[in-house]
Amino acid sequence: MKQFSMLLVLVFQIAATMADGTVVPTLDQAGRKGDMARVAKEKAVARFDAADIDKDGKLSRAEVEKAFPYLAQNFDKTDADKDGYLSWEEFVGHHHWPK
Repeated sequence: MKQFSMLLVLVFQIAATMADGTVVPTLDQAGRKGDMARVAKEKAVARFDAADIDKDGKLSRAEVEKAFPYLAQNFDKTDADKDGYLSWEEFVGHHHWPK
């Protein structure tokens, strides 16, 4: 019975996460999750801005190769709109943190 109860709790937690549509914490969220989201966004903005050498608000393949070799290996997968650049949303992988 205890295992069934644990399974039921797990199913409800998964369902709640799926209903939210994301596990990315929002910036206005209170508590530790919100604090972590704000710090993560600040770091991501700093890294994005440092890599954006021509300051056009997007990252070219050359900029990505120079700053993020590990991301350059998956550039084509990350470039969702296939325009040859990574936008802020493509760089962070979601639309929950506006730049």
